[in-house]
Amino acid sequence: MNRPYSYHVSDQFEIVMPEPFDFSLTVAKPAGWHWSTPREIFRNGTLWSCIYLNSKPIGLKLSAINKNVTVNVYVQSDLTNNEEAMLQRSVRMGLGADEDLGAFYGFAHNDEVLSITVNDLYGLRVGRLDDLFGRVILAITLQMAPIKRSQDMMARLLDRYGTRIAFDHREVVLWPRPSNIAKLDPTELRREANLGYRAERLVKAARYLVEHPMSLEEVHQQPETQAVRNVREIPGIGEYSAGLIVGQSSVPLDVWSVVIMSELLLGCEPKNPRQEIKAVTQAMYSRWGEWAWMAFVYVVNDLPKLATIYNLSRLT
Repeated sequence: MNRPYSYHVSDQFEIVMPEPFDFSLTVAKPAGWHWSTPREIFRNGTLWSCIYLNSKPIGLKLSAINKNVTVNVYVQSDLTNNEEAMLQRSVRMGLGADEDLGAFYGFAHNDEVLSITVNDLYGLRVGRLDDLFGRVILAITLQMAPIKRSQDMMARLLDRYGTRIAFDHREVVLWPRPSNIAKLDPTELRREANLGYRAERLVKAARYLVEHPMSLEEVHQQPETQAVRNVREIPGIGEYSAGLIVGQSSVPLDVWSVVIMSELLLGCEPKNPRQEIKAVTQAMYSRWGEWAWMAFVYVVNDLPKLATIYNLSRLT
């Protein structure tokens, strides 16, 4: 990985979030989910992160007082007015400003499981400022691999091919650019990142995105069925991976989470987790309907508390 780019502060803006809103729970979720990149820094209520804007790496420093989020922007060259507007829209989307938490909470308070989670995680918003190629990397490295193996593959990709940004006396690593991965020989990725057969899939996915650029903002503006269909055009991305990338209402259960959801909703551990994903997913939609995705996020982020109440074999 090359030396970090050095950035200067160029702008500051404020986003007033609708209530309820908890900044720390939203950008540093208890389950360990990153907000924009796995190598961002969250400390003492401040987040140092970064994103690509029109392929340009941008450093971000976010902090909040109640519902008022202050965003400092760090760049190498000043942004245009259009880019500044795009950045503000992206950060607002990433904070989940348009999510109807009030309606979800009204529904959740009448559900035995969700009533616990919304009380514990009051103000958590699902929104994340992920990079679309970052989600493709996540989806491909999760394929047929234990979580520790997936984490190792992502760490190697970030270490070897990530974009390093230095600002405000911090260094943050952003996901690799598709253009950088597209020019690689899969043999190198297998060797350097321990990707195995996934190396060829990732290179093909990167080449597709170079030829057919798309952003999460564009994806989220589409009806979900259309968004999933478009994302599935990316080589190596199937139905499950597309749900993980789009992340609007589709619930991407895997062999780990299906056990937890089965025990919570059906009261039993599935004998064949992979074969029962469809049945448990249907049980989730039967119980939670349009709120299934948000319910899933709240459950996964409140598992330590739920494990003290319910018998969750993967946690107890």
